[in-house]
Amino acid sequence: MSVPEIDDINSILRSFRPGETVLVEYTPASSPELLLYLVVSRALEDKVPVLIDDIADTFSQYVKRLEVKGLNVESLLKVPVIKMGGRIETGNVIGGFDIEKYVRDFNPYWDIFDSHMPEETACNPVLGVYKVISALEEREVRRLIRSIGGETGNKRRFALYFVNEPLLRETVPEALPLLEEMATTIVKWESEGGLYRLRVEKSANPEIEGTSVTIKLQELLKELL
Repeated sequence: MSVPEIDDINSILRSFRPGETVLVEYTPASSPELLLYLVVSRALEDKVPVLIDDIADTFSQYVKRLEVKGLNVESLLKVPVIKMGGRIETGNVIGGFDIEKYVRDFNPYWDIFDSHMPEETACNPVLGVYKVISALEEREVRRLIRSIGGETGNKRRFALYFVNEPLLRETVPEALPLLEEMATTIVKWESEGGLYRLRVEKSANPEIEGTSVTIKLQELLKELL
């Protein structure tokens, strides 16, 4: 079955609804930091509060790669960040705690969130969760995914979980189907030969389900600059 192509990547990026759990599956060569930059830029343009969850210093890696590509990361570094694990504080870190606490209990997370974020629905990219899942035992994997799914419907945010799809499929084969079932929306970010593609496999918004956008690297960089 062919996937309908649409012209504007923003019609996907602006389609996520309050309370959603969005699974962003990317391939290793697809530069997911570019998609993060787009997501955050569009949210800020639309006056939507943004909060980044940085697990195991993943945000720092994204920022460094964006800088190497010649992109201005000043606005990205002003976005509030909650850190789980890692030692590198990149950006506007408003709080953090050990990964072990994140796996067991989301209450410390919401304590920080509620004390720093406005009442409006926030755009909440979550970076590096697959690193945690890959290091957990089976019972803990299921518990963490249940906890993530339990936050679906919380209209304080719409969360976008960035996941290295091939790595997770290889290291914890059962985790990806569980995440996909739990998610309200699944988008896939891929690249090949200078073309980037964002594909919507599942969505809470019927207007974009089953659609995709393909954009050349040069055009994408123009969107970002």
